[in-house]
Amino acid sequence: QVIPRERQRTQFISTQTFSFTQQIQIAFSNRPFLLVMGIYLCSWLAAQITAVVMHYFVVSWMQAPSEVFTTFALIVQGTALSMLFVWSNISQRIGKRAVYFMGIGAWVIAQIGLFSLQPGQISLMYGLGVMAGLGVSTAYLVPWSMLPDVIELDELKTGQRREGIFYAFMVMMQKIGLAVGIFLVGQALDKAGYIEGVTGDLLPAQPDSALLVIRLAIGPIPTVLLIGGLILAYFYPISKDVHAQILETLQKRRDREKKRKKKGYTANS
Repeated sequence: QVIPRERQRTQFISTQTFSFTQQIQIAFSNRPFLLVMGIYLCSWLAAQITAVVMHYFVVSWMQAPSEVFTTFALIVQGTALSMLFVWSNISQRIGKRAVYFMGIGAWVIAQIGLFSLQPGQISLMYGLGVMAGLGVSTAYLVPWSMLPDVIELDELKTGQRREGIFYAFMVMMQKIGLAVGIFLVGQALDKAGYIEGVTGDLLPAQPDSALLVIRLAIGPIPTVLLIGGLILAYFYPISKDVHAQILETLQKRRDREKKRKKKGYTANS
């Protein structure tokens, strides 16, 4: 049961400080939050791995100049930024989880398409960049927009607003995803024998093992992570209707608390 039975209890904003161990217990006892954290980690890690390997992919596999990489990166990021407002409006109608499915679904198709590209197919790569941007946008938007829902559910269950704990863990996941993405790509390229170019010289021909790692990092690896995020999102319990019930129950509790305080003030006057 997502929404607990309402009890007659005092609503308060907690000023209590928590130890690090207590913060971990609070965060990890909230199942919806664990799902949101998993969704975010999968999406963010996929985005970081793609971002790190994108230049290698364009220059070494697609055999295109750096200017093409710049254009490709602008297409992905430009689409992602412009779609934030569109997805936000759509989510108000159909819910955040549905928007996540739509965006990440497009992103998965784009990643598979990028893996299948052959050198010289620049126009097709640009088109897939637009599709990837649709998904990157939902990866930025949806997990962070789910977090307030989780905090409100926690407030409903405990009577306390503890958003600082949950936001801190999300920021930590962001940093972990960035560090892990850079580390994994760097280690994989190094072990595959990637040859670094010298500034001003022609880029050296890369061994097949390095090219394979680059293609895996632009396609199948992010795809697996994104599918993991979709699976976690499927089990996320706070739908649009459930969230509306949470807000309604919280508002009723706050109204009762206001009346109780007003009666107490009148009695003391």
